[in-house]
Amino acid sequence: MSLGDSLTKQALTEGGRYGVTPTASGGLRLAVTLNCGSIQHFERPADGGAGDWTATDLESQGGGCAFHEPITPEWGRGLELLAAK
Repeated sequence: MSLGDSLTKQALTEGGRYGVTPTASGGLRLAVTLNCGSIQHFERPADGGAGDWTATDLESQGGGCAFHEPITPEWGRGLELLAAK
């Protein structure tokens, strides 16, 4: 499993809250709050779909990480469902 898919799996299984905002370029930015309080962000272009998501920033109490990890369509479908709500 790739890093992007692993981050998505964790967010989908441990996430308690989420929010969707537009990006500056018109895409979507999805923020998922994990049980530990960290927030994992994902982004996709406006005209994108399940195969176009990337795992981006992770915000946590002890700091954070910046990612740009692609996500496979299989895991991206879960993000699409959250973003559509």
